[in-house]
Amino acid sequence: MPEPPRLWRFSTEMLPQRDRFSAFREGLARQVLTMDVVDHSGGRPRFDISYMPLGQVAACALVATPTELIRDKRHIKDGTDDFFLTIVEAGPLHVWHAGDECSQSSGSAYLSNNARPIRFVSTRGGAVRNVTVSTRALRAMVRHPEALVGQPVRPGPALRLLDGYLRSLSALEEAPPPELAHTIGEHLLDLTAAALGPTAEASEIIAQRGLRAARLHAVLSRITQRFSDPNLSLDDLAGHLGLSRRYVQQLLDETGKSFTEHVTERRLQRAHAMLTDPRFGYLRIIDIALAAGFNDISHFNRMFRRRFGDTPSGVRVAAGREK
Repeated sequence: MPEPPRLWRFSTEMLPQRDRFSAFREGLARQVLTMDVVDHSGGRPRFDISYMPLGQVAACALVATPTELIRDKRHIKDGTDDFFLTIVEAGPLHVWHAGDECSQSSGSAYLSNNARPIRFVSTRGGAVRNVTVSTRALRAMVRHPEALVGQPVRPGPALRLLDGYLRSLSALEEAPPPELAHTIGEHLLDLTAAALGPTAEASEIIAQRGLRAARLHAVLSRITQRFSDPNLSLDDLAGHLGLSRRYVQQLLDETGKSFTEHVTERRLQRAHAMLTDPRFGYLRIIDIALAAGFNDISHFNRMFRRRFGDTPSGVRVAAGREK
């Protein structure tokens, strides 16, 4: 079995308040991130970081109060030369890198390289997500990526998919199972290359695995987010993602379930969870059905019994006995 992936989370709130910033700067920033940090928060700094290494890539999310991160010639001696593509969620973020200076607003993206000095300044605090890619892996997919360093990344479908993928990973409560880690790493690499401009050979690889898998991930994530909306439709989902109805159907066919089957399963699972949770004991069964996204109680009862082998009221009573 491959080595289990790790999901690492850190917050300065974990540290004693008196020496919170100095501990973060001396411990994590300088020793782990190999960067220096300057506090511009007025003495109330906070940093929340999640980090997940996935082979040749790593996903990271950072939320911080006003601050400055600096990687200069002293830090570069560590020999790290990875590329990292940063997507700004909340800005602005001012960047000095590769001889260029720019300001990145919310929604923009920027390519950097750890082998060259860089300075990030967030005057209002902000949030970013980024994917770090080994130099060897990126050069195999993108011709001369070093020529793109210091330049904003052009917006497009691949960048939006990458952002959505990173957003989903940062929301995980635990690392994915080992058998998925390699696949997730491939998807991140493919989307990063697609956003930067892949070689012709890499484009073929991406077409076969990365973009299609990421689009399926986006479809399933959208269903997860919106299944309780009784008005959710295949056309609405496809339109939101900028995909055709037929293409979304083809993606879902690969899972062995249709759009309706995916949505119904999510709704049934939500209803079952609410029926067996004493916190929702005050709700009527019809209220739970509506909250889960069903607007026809008879249909709900039939589907529920078919899925769980008992009626909603029977499941609720049985759960009460078990408590």
